[in-house]
Amino acid sequence: MKIILSFSFLLFTCVLQAQFLQAPPSGDNQASTVSQSVSGVATVTVRYNSPDVDGRQGKIWGQLVPYDQVWRVGANENTTITFSADARVEGQAIPAGTYGFFLIPGASSWTVIFSKTYTAWGTFVYDEAEDQLRVQVKPESAEYNEYLTFEFTERKPDYTVLAMKWENLAVPFKIAFPVHELVVESFRAQLKSNIGLFFWEAPNQAAGYCLDHEVFLEQGLAWAEQSVQIKPQFENLMTQSKLLEKLGRPAEAESAKTLAMKLATPNDLYYLARSLQAQKENEQALVIYRQNQERFGDLFITQLGLGRGYSALGDHAAALKHYRQALALADSPRRKENLERLVAQTQKALDSKN
Repeated sequence: MKIILSFSFLLFTCVLQAQFLQAPPSGDNQASTVSQSVSGVATVTVRYNSPDVDGRQGKIWGQLVPYDQVWRVGANENTTITFSADARVEGQAIPAGTYGFFLIPGASSWTVIFSKTYTAWGTFVYDEAEDQLRVQVKPESAEYNEYLTFEFTERKPDYTVLAMKWENLAVPFKIAFPVHELVVESFRAQLKSNIGLFFWEAPNQAAGYCLDHEVFLEQGLAWAEQSVQIKPQFENLMTQSKLLEKLGRPAEAESAKTLAMKLATPNDLYYLARSLQAQKENEQALVIYRQNQERFGDLFITQLGLGRGYSALGDHAAALKHYRQALALADSPRRKENLERLVAQTQKALDSKN
């Protein structure tokens, strides 16, 4: 009985050590984590244990890692991948969540597996019935990687490309998110706080996003109207006007624009004209520059605008005249330096024309 009790105590002690002692990873396969944000509204995170080639170059694929068999993609515990939001992998939908990540290597095509079981050890209890998704991808040649590595090789506004790299091979696949939906959903939540109730800038920013990307235009208009209700400004009235125009309501768009112009400052009109020039609407831009000068008189910003307006239309003589007037009104060394440069450039263009 004493022997049995002593053995039981020893076994219990070993179990405690196995459960609680911190020790280096088995086989020196270091734990690694890599994560990538997509437009700040979604994240992909991979956690894995990274083996090395360790002199086995040329013997990894088809030998150490057999073809046509499920592989844990690393060592020790499951490699896992987490999507913070619903995503599409190679065009196929997958819900937000954490998944066990497996690969089936092939000579010309690989199977990427996302399993609903992610707490297992390797592939010992892998069950195909628990797969959430499988996709087929093509392997690629890659620079040599001694250690198995995951890398985000493309990072775009609405998708990223994740590649498993080891030895001289890479297996990339595309992960996309409905970014506009996620952004608008985030805006809805944020605008329920005091910033959406008392600060006109916040709903105007949300409306501007919808306008710039031409998405959720009705929601964008509601936010523009919310911003105007808080405090009518040139910026939010112009946002409202542009959204109304996009939605095919020209009379209401013109009404909002008229009110915006009444509230405009010299800087507002200058940058409105500059935005028109960026769209190659140079004649309309000059109209705004003239209105700015007629309304607010001879200011640095109004004369600079007229110079830019005439310059864009090729009237270098008129542009030079207004640039010189702006230079005389410049009230800082930086403004003077910029105007001197514009005067020199315009004089050169005028001379070459004559």
